[in-house]
Amino acid sequence: MEKRLEHVAVEGARWRAFKHGLQTVHLWLGLILAIPIIVIGVSGSALLVQREILANSIPAATASGPSQPLTRIIGAATSAAPQDATPRSIVLPNGFRMPATVQFDFAGRPPRSLVYVDPASLNVLGTSEVVQRGPVLAFLINTHAFLMMPTHIGLPFVGWMAVAMSFMAISGLILWWPRAGTWRRAFLMRRGARGLRFHIEFHHVVGFWGSAILLIMGVSGIYLTFPETFRVGVEALFPTGLGSEDGSANFQPGVAPLDADRAMVAALSAVPNTQVVNVQLPPNLNLPFVVQLETLEFRPRAPAILVTLDGQTGKINFVDDPRRYSLGDKVQNLQHALHFGLGMGWLWKLLVFISGVLPLGLAITGLNMWWKRRARNRLPEAIVNVPAE
Repeated sequence: MEKRLEHVAVEGARWRAFKHGLQTVHLWLGLILAIPIIVIGVSGSALLVQREILANSIPAATASGPSQPLTRIIGAATSAAPQDATPRSIVLPNGFRMPATVQFDFAGRPPRSLVYVDPASLNVLGTSEVVQRGPVLAFLINTHAFLMMPTHIGLPFVGWMAVAMSFMAISGLILWWPRAGTWRRAFLMRRGARGLRFHIEFHHVVGFWGSAILLIMGVSGIYLTFPETFRVGVEALFPTGLGSEDGSANFQPGVAPLDADRAMVAALSAVPNTQVVNVQLPPNLNLPFVVQLETLEFRPRAPAILVTLDGQTGKINFVDDPRRYSLGDKVQNLQHALHFGLGMGWLWKLLVFISGVLPLGLAITGLNMWWKRRARNRLPEAIVNVPAE
């Protein structure tokens, strides 16, 4: 019995020493790297907000009724486009009162003009130009991805900040882990907490609830900056390289020659339980149609499912379905969608936004905890130990 108690005491002392050392590393790493991590996070949240503002600033479709065929929508858009413009793709509406968007290019260049069409009435709602990123967007991207440094320096530096944030999320969760008998008050802040107690509870409780999203953002950030290293790590843990079996021999060809509507019907028959997002139009039938689809199942809708079809014969050339990938490939492909809040609904977008501003709140409370404890430790012992009246 005595040996058992001694063993428990030794293990407890080791655990306390480990937590003390981890707390020291967590503290100083947070103090040293707070500013770059905050800048990266806030600029990322700003980029998400700007993207959503632009996505919701297009003219709204007001007519009710069934959607017109894609060829008629493209024809309506072409009538409003410049004479030398060629339709290259049509983006289907993805929500209530959303228009169809037809992209045009000029003399074979990438799309430079957008025409918005009401899919029910075929009214042209407006046009816009695909312009190069403006100064605000360029500033936010350079800040978030490179911290305004040269690319060869800034990109790896931001990647290491992602590594540091991942470590902070894991170490913070370990340090938060409550002692026996304190679990009930470990998940919520107590009312009336002030001063040092407020900062401690905010840092612990908010850090706990935000640790998962911070870790996801950190890991996906590592993938975006060090993709090859990330791939090696994933391949060591999960099966990879199984690919996507298209099974195109089992698919019936579409009615040839193809147009946008026939390509859409053929793609939907090849990959059921999906909806079309985009149909890319070849400049001639010697090149394939490419149809992008997203699943209707309860799962991430990004990356998109791609179906390529021969424009002359209607034959399906290839189906690239990320749902059929090996587990390792799924993990890698999901990182981009996770980091940018794509294909997972508005709730995930909100969490991604919060993850960008969360380091600011944790840094403020962490700094206050350190400063107040430091100031209290400097007080004479007689003052610290004065009993409260």
